[in-house]
Amino acid sequence: MTVRIVLAVRESQYIEPLLHYVQHSEYRDMLRITAFSRMEAFLEFMKGEERPDAIVGDSAFVEAWLVEGRHSVPWAVLSGEGEITGIDNKSLSGGQVIAKYQSLPSLLTSILHLCEAQHNRSSSVPKGETLLLGVVSASGSSGKTVISLNMAKQLGELGLSVFYLNLESVDSSSLYVRSPGGSVPGLERLLYEIQAGRDMEAGVRGNAQSYAMRYENLRCEAFSPVSNVKEMLQMSRRDTLDLLDLLASEGRYDIVIVDTGSIGEERADAVMHRCGVLVWVLRDEDVSIYKTERWLSHYLSPHSGMPPELIERSRFVLNQCAGTSGERNLPEGMPCEAVLPNIPSWTLPYHGELCLNSPQFQQNISELCKAILEPVYPGLLAMERSV
Repeated sequence: MTVRIVLAVRESQYIEPLLHYVQHSEYRDMLRITAFSRMEAFLEFMKGEERPDAIVGDSAFVEAWLVEGRHSVPWAVLSGEGEITGIDNKSLSGGQVIAKYQSLPSLLTSILHLCEAQHNRSSSVPKGETLLLGVVSASGSSGKTVISLNMAKQLGELGLSVFYLNLESVDSSSLYVRSPGGSVPGLERLLYEIQAGRDMEAGVRGNAQSYAMRYENLRCEAFSPVSNVKEMLQMSRRDTLDLLDLLASEGRYDIVIVDTGSIGEERADAVMHRCGVLVWVLRDEDVSIYKTERWLSHYLSPHSGMPPELIERSRFVLNQCAGTSGERNLPEGMPCEAVLPNIPSWTLPYHGELCLNSPQFQQNISELCKAILEPVYPGLLAMERSV
């Protein structure tokens, strides 16, 4: 299906190479772009009967249209280098921000996703409801990241708008999925904006979409891995809570999957407090089960500082099982939601891509997604996946 985009920018030299690229690339059959560099012509076109699928342009053009135009059309402001990437102007609230100067494939993918997200949201969950789903573990090497990435991919392929958020001190997701590249500012810059807004008592600032990238092989959005470990080590509990609130309040995503670091860290503590669903990942071994039981005992004690409903929000997954029969029994109060198999081929060198393409593992992940989401969105996952 071809989507109709209206592009409105001041510089005609910005328009010409973009249109030329579209005409001579795979985007030719995906996009029909009507471009304007004069305000009067743009506003006159928008008064007509033709309704585009999205508006993308400089802030002056978009703001003028919002005063006179049809607000039901999804829109995005193009933000140039050095400009404020968050939408601070109240007349521009409710839209998205796309980096103006980036590679053309990344720019066009962001524009396409602007329309895709609007379509997905209208056909999936009620607008404004974002489920924060935290993936936690009491022991290392439990498989949190592989499970999180597979869940993101499964849910994205079902048409949900998904954000994958990695909060590990060292982001290991790059071992399994290649970054799409581009010059998007990233999580470090967004955290700066959040902290600056808080220091100025201006509230949480920023727009997550303008700092994220589209991972087509995962069918979701995510921040690029943070290169400076110190940035993550300095990320406080409050920073994490503000970031989660920002992702949830934008109304852009159906589900935010939060892949945490070590349990007991400030970031993980914030996830335990804020997420509506917590997926506890346990290895099929005594040590992992013992550590999980001990942490739960601590969190459920009156002086832990954790909310009393933590156990009601928790789901338990037994991972890396030699068989799928679920013979190992978890302790009382830790009902097993899913049993995930051990995949022998994952011990081979360069196994990263295999972790996201195992039919056996994907089948079990699909059942896990259904068990978690059916109570929240009844009937949503009953549809057959298209091949």
